[in-house]
Amino acid sequence: MKVMQHTQLAATLALGALTIAVNAAPRSDDFQRGIEVTSYDGRPLVELVVPDEVYQGVTRADLGDVRVFNADGAPVPHAFCAAPATVAPVVTQESLPIFDLQAGTPEASGSSTSVQVETAGGTQVRIQEGGPATDPTASRTQTWAHVIDARGVQDDLRSIEFDWSSPDGASQASVRIEASDDLDRWRTVVSSSTLLRVTRDGQQLQRKTVPLVEQRYSYLRVVRTDGGPPLQIAQVIGERVARPGQIEPVWFHANAQGIDGGQLRFDATRLAPITYARLVVPDLNSSVRIRLQSRADEQASWRERWSGEAYSIVKDGERRVSPPAQMDGAQDRFWQVTALEPSQALNPATGLELGYRPARLRFLAQGSGPYTLAFGSRRAEPAPIQQCSSLLSDVRGEDLEPFIGTGLLGTPRNLGGETALKPLPKPTPVRLIVLWGVLILGVGLLIGMAVSLLKRVR
Repeated sequence: MKVMQHTQLAATLALGALTIAVNAAPRSDDFQRGIEVTSYDGRPLVELVVPDEVYQGVTRADLGDVRVFNADGAPVPHAFCAAPATVAPVVTQESLPIFDLQAGTPEASGSSTSVQVETAGGTQVRIQEGGPATDPTASRTQTWAHVIDARGVQDDLRSIEFDWSSPDGASQASVRIEASDDLDRWRTVVSSSTLLRVTRDGQQLQRKTVPLVEQRYSYLRVVRTDGGPPLQIAQVIGERVARPGQIEPVWFHANAQGIDGGQLRFDATRLAPITYARLVVPDLNSSVRIRLQSRADEQASWRERWSGEAYSIVKDGERRVSPPAQMDGAQDRFWQVTALEPSQALNPATGLELGYRPARLRFLAQGSGPYTLAFGSRRAEPAPIQQCSSLLSDVRGEDLEPFIGTGLLGTPRNLGGETALKPLPKPTPVRLIVLWGVLILGVGLLIGMAVSLLKRVR
């Protein structure tokens, strides 16, 4: 019975050790290379753009062999965010020139109305409406509207802010905003809006901003519509919005692998989400229709990604090339270019440039820094793919921004080296170990029974 007890204990310890080995957390030396990440703003989340070195070093297209370790060597939660294609619009403020429009006094004879705008640069615009005045010396002493010169704003205007007052001391005024491109034909863009300024006990309640339809304007005319005297406007601030700009992708040259049956072969040497491609044609004034294909490895089938014309022409010493081909993110390493027309042979010196927009990595600043962004492993278990919103999931939108700091990347360095790219021996299945354990226990039981029976016979 003691033999059986020892056998059961040994089997239990073996299974426990196997369970610990399977569930052990990955270590930094399980990965080939790493990059130090620092953050100095003390925020709970750190975000950075995945560098090109990571795409060159990973072994999985889903970035499952990427981890973030703190200074104590413990992995911290991380997630990947989609790569943005455009930059966020930038909102700025700019002071705009404003001009008083003077109308003739009631005593002046004739029905002439004159509008004159003169900019600081000396540009003058005059508009004469109605018949000529009989008295050219009649004074223009009453302001009936104001004109804002917005021609200098190259971006869209989305609001205008007034520093205003009313000659009769009114705390509220209603205005209409009109727009024009030539100071002649006007269209209403804001039919009615209220300006408000109330002061009491040292506190002020005011409404001085009028929203606009977001677009570019040349001139804006402000007219008071509540019957009060013309406003006195000291300053106008326009809120301009720069249009979102396209983020330039990361471009790199694919390594040429030669020609195979008239087809150019290339190795991207990285597992990046390729969305752009352009052919680098060495000949001047050349055009060729091509098919672009890719595959994940050398045994996989080719998949068509794009087809069309690639050209390069020169005019007046300036070279013009065809726009880049666009495609869905293809995380394939090997690429092939084929001429669609048999009469058009590809020059062996033709190159291929590929472009992609890197993802953003966000991780929880758990423990102390600096942190290590580790990548490239065939030893560590693949990390579960987490969405960007999985960290602090109950905080969204603008409320989340104050929690995110920027990670600063250091120089890549070796961690586990080439050893991390060698897979571990396949572990023996747990079921097989259990079966063998049961078999050994059964054999031990039979031996014990046989020895006991032999003693009784003697």
